[in-house]
Amino acid sequence: MIEQDLKAYLVEINQHLAEIRAKKNPGIWRAFFNGMFSGLGYVVGLVLVVVVLGWVLNKTGMLKPFQDQMSNFTSLIDSARKLIPQDSKTNNQNNLNPGSGGETTVTLPDGRQIKVNLPNGY
Repeated sequence: MIEQDLKAYLVEINQHLAEIRAKKNPGIWRAFFNGMFSGLGYVVGLVLVVVVLGWVLNKTGMLKPFQDQMSNFTSLIDSARKLIPQDSKTNNQNNLNPGSGGETTVTLPDGRQIKVNLPNGY
């Protein structure tokens, strides 16, 4: 026969397993809160990584070159946006049909805008 202490221990383990099983039942609220807290964990972790990385770059003196490079990159993107011709209400109706040619407005890197007549097929 099983000793009384061992039997009591097994009954206690069985009760703990039953409690764990009851807590682990799938449910919509449990899934919602699990997803919400894991998403919150990702956001907090990302913020911590960015803060620590910024602090390390600041302490090593490399934050200023990164800021300069970022400002150069954003100015390059802005100048590239100005080069892309955009349709406006002042353009001819021919501009609405690609390949039909017509007049379009092009913005130069210095900010000046010029009107260009494109031949058919462009």
